[in-house]
Amino acid sequence: MADEPISWMTLGEGTPVLAADGEEIGTVAEVVADRQKDIFSGIAVKSGLFANKRFVPADLIESMSANAVRVGLPATEADARLDPYP
Repeated sequence: MADEPISWMTLGEGTPVLAADGEEIGTVAEVVADRQKDIFSGIAVKSGLFANKRFVPADLIESMSANAVRVGLPATEADARLDPYP
């Protein structure tokens, strides 16, 4: 099944990131984690909505599959609530 959950370790760059309302807010630019300690912090999202990458903390991520990352935040709030990522 295509929407089976995946680990952050297999999440690929370019995977669409969808807001709670289903609107695409960008794509995965980077997985932010410490692989040696197996600590997942979140993802950096790249989008036309944002001038720069934005950080989505792990606690806002509701699910991850090979097809999409779903976050628990409406698209209308994403720009204001997600911090810039260096």
